[in-house]
Amino acid sequence: MTIRKLSLLSAVAALAAGSLSAPAQSTDMKVGIVDMKRVFQEYFKTKDAEKKVNEDKSKAKKELDDRSTKYRDLISKWNESQKLLQDKLVNEELKQQKAKEAQEIAQEAKALEREIDEFRRRREAQLQEQVMRMRKGLLEDIRQRVEEKAKRDNYDLVFDKSGVSPSGVPFLLHSKDAVDFSTEVLAELNKGAPAGSAAPAAESKEPLAPAEAAPAAPAAPAAPAGKPAKIK
Repeated sequence: MTIRKLSLLSAVAALAAGSLSAPAQSTDMKVGIVDMKRVFQEYFKTKDAEKKVNEDKSKAKKELDDRSTKYRDLISKWNESQKLLQDKLVNEELKQQKAKEAQEIAQEAKALEREIDEFRRRREAQLQEQVMRMRKGLLEDIRQRVEEKAKRDNYDLVFDKSGVSPSGVPFLLHSKDAVDFSTEVLAELNKGAPAGSAAPAAESKEPLAPAEAAPAAPAAPAAPAGKPAKIK
C-alpha cells in the first residue's frame, strides 16, 4: 500500500464519518495527523533497506561492467584482425586463417551482446521488484503502528498530512485541533534500532526509488566492406 493509497483511505473514512447523523459523533470526534513521508524516511528499517538495494545495484553494475569489458576486448581483437586482412603484404594463407578467427570472434561478441542485454533486463526487473516489495513491507509496518496508536489513544480519524490528490493538492489543507503524533510513532518504530544503524534519510530524494537503468553495452563497429567477418 502506497502513501497515496493511505491518504485516499483517510479521505474516504472522513467522508463516511461526515455522513453519520448522530450529533455526538460530530461534536466529540478526535482527529490525529501523521506525516507518513517523514515517518517512512526516518524509519531505521527504510535506511537498512536502501543500503541493501544499493549494494545489490552495485553488485549488478560490476557484473555488467565485467561483461562489457570482455565485449570491448573482443571488438578490439576483431578490429585488429580487420587491419591484418586489409594489409596487402600478408599472404593469402594467413589471411584465410585470420578471417576464420575474426568470424569466430564476431560470433562470440554477438552472443555476449545478447547476454548483456538479457542480463540488464533481468537485473533491472529484479531490483525493481525488490524495491517495491521492501517499500510495501515498510509501509505496512508503519500503518500497523499508526493503527495501534490510534486505537490506544482513542482517535476517530487519522489523516496523512503528506498525502496529495492526483492534481497535486494536499488532502489536509487545515486542521485546527488535530494532533500530529508522527514523532511518537517514529519513537516506537525506532525503539528497536540496532546501534550504529543508518541515519534518517534526507528529504532531497525519494527513499527506495526505482532502480536506475544499467548502462548499455558498447556498440559494435561495422566491419569493412567485403570482409568475411561482420558484426551487426
